[in-house]
Amino acid sequence: ADAGMAHRGPFRCECGELHDSYDESNDLAQYIRTDGVTCLNEAVPGACQKVFRPRRERGEGDDVALRSYEDDPELLIHVPFTVAVKISSLIIVGEPGGPAPAHVRAFVNQDGIDFSDVAGLKPVQEWDLAEGAAELEYPTLRAKFQNVSSITLHVTRNHGGEADPCATYIRYIAFKGEGTANRRGIVDAVYELRPVPKSTGVPGESLGAQGF
Repeated sequence: ADAGMAHRGPFRCECGELHDSYDESNDLAQYIRTDGVTCLNEAVPGACQKVFRPRRERGEGDDVALRSYEDDPELLIHVPFTVAVKISSLIIVGEPGGPAPAHVRAFVNQDGIDFSDVAGLKPVQEWDLAEGAAELEYPTLRAKFQNVSSITLHVTRNHGGEADPCATYIRYIAFKGEGTANRRGIVDAVYELRPVPKSTGVPGESLGAQGF
């Protein structure tokens, strides 16, 4: 098993207390292209866009929650960013009175995927989430979240129990990390402009831009 997978759950100090290392400077809400956020299996169309808010506004809109259909706990949330970002942790807050997510899988830079796709894809990371509506921070395997233009979160089950499937409720989602200077699409544009090496006629050699 990946040793990094041991880092599941919120940050906990040696004193045994949970500590919040989240602040406005590392809040990635400013880089989320909110109008591009989509969710498969959401009961109320567009609700997924409302759970991504700056942390200072996390207490607002408590009456608006993202939820799945009543007999199906799964959600597939796609989040595009305006620039490439580095994600260091994830926060998912459930809705009081409704089953919160129990397990989440993450896929990086996989645009346009659906439930049939994720069934055959290996996630970059997955987390077992605590029960309740507390605001807890779940660390990422940082080396795998260094150049993220989009992230897709797959909620596979909730704390309502698998024997009697019910809707999943989410009130707030946030990412902690930092933005980069690379805007979406810049890598593709660079490669399109890169000169195509010309053959010299000698096997294994070519002319053109080198060391790009």
